[in-house]
Amino acid sequence: MDNDAAPPPIETPPPHRTISGFWRRVAACFIDSLVLGAFGAVAGLFFFDFFASLGGWGRLVGFSVALAYFTLFNSTWGKGKTVGKRVMGIEVVDSTGGHISVSRSFLRYLVLGVPFFLNGAPIPSNVIASPIGYLIGLLIFGLGGSIVYLYVFNRKTRQSLHDLVVGTFVVRGEGSGQFTAGTIWQPHLVIVGFLCLAVIGLSFTSASLLKKGVFSNILLVQEKLLASGKVHGATVYVGKAWFDHDGVRQEASFLQSTVVWKDRPTNYQAAADEMASIILANYPDIAKKDSLVVIISYGYDIGISHAWITQSFQHSPQQWIHALDGTK
Repeated sequence: MDNDAAPPPIETPPPHRTISGFWRRVAACFIDSLVLGAFGAVAGLFFFDFFASLGGWGRLVGFSVALAYFTLFNSTWGKGKTVGKRVMGIEVVDSTGGHISVSRSFLRYLVLGVPFFLNGAPIPSNVIASPIGYLIGLLIFGLGGSIVYLYVFNRKTRQSLHDLVVGTFVVRGEGSGQFTAGTIWQPHLVIVGFLCLAVIGLSFTSASLLKKGVFSNILLVQEKLLASGKVHGATVYVGKAWFDHDGVRQEASFLQSTVVWKDRPTNYQAAADEMASIILANYPDIAKKDSLVVIISYGYDIGISHAWITQSFQHSPQQWIHALDGTK
C-alpha cells in the first residue's frame, strides 16, 4: 500500500459576488456613453447632411446603435459586460448568477432606452395634446422617472425598472460565484405606480393649459413655422431679461424662436427673415416685445451624438418690419 500518494486536490469555491453599488453603475454608464458618443461623432463626420435631413427621426439611428450595443454586450454574447461594465468590474446576470439571452437583453434595454431617447425628441405641439402625446409623456416621465427613482433609492437590490422587468441584477466579481439577490422593498413599487398616475394626470392638465392664453398664441406661431415646409422643428419662447444700464437695472421682454432647417441654408439671414415675417404676422402681441430673436439651426441630434451650425439674429419688432419692407 502506497502511503505516499498525493492527497486529492481541494476545490476552491467560486468567489462570492455582491450587488454593484450606485456610483459604479453610473461610472460604467458614463464610459458607455463616451464609447457610443465617439462612434456617433465619427459617423456624423461622414453623414452630416444625411443625419440632418432626418430631423427628429435621426434619434432612431442612435437608438438602434445603442440597442444593438447594449443588447449584445449585456447578454451571453458579451458575457454580461459592456465596455463600461468591463472597466468597472461589473456584469449583468439573472437570479442564478448566469448570463441572459440576447432576446432577454433586448427587452431589458428596450425598457431603459425608449424613455431616454424620446426625451429631447422634437415632438410637434399638436401631438403633445393628443392621446399619443399622453403615452409619450408616460414613457418619458413615468417610466423614465421610475428608472431614475429606483436607481437612486432601491438600495437593497439596486434593480431599476428594466432589471425588474426581466429579472436581472448587476453584480461585482468574476466567474460564476454566487450572490445574495434579495427582494425589492415593496413600497418602492407603490411609489412607482403613484408616479405614473401623477404623470398621466399632469399630461391632461398640461394639454388643457396649452389651449389657453399665451400658450395658444405660441402654439399658433409654432404651427405656422412648421407649415412653411422649410423646418423640421420650431420652438417659441416668451420671456424677460434684466440688465444694468448706467447703474440702473432695466427689464426687457422678448420672443425667441429656434428653428431647425431641413436643408443646409445658403443664406442664414434670408432664412431668419422668412421666419421673422411668419412670427410678426401670427403673434398678436409681438409689438409689445422689446426684441424678437430668431435662431436658425442646421444639424442633427441622433441621441448618441449631435452637431449644429447655428446663427442668431436679434432686432426689435420695428427693426424687423423695417428690414423686411426693404427686402420686398
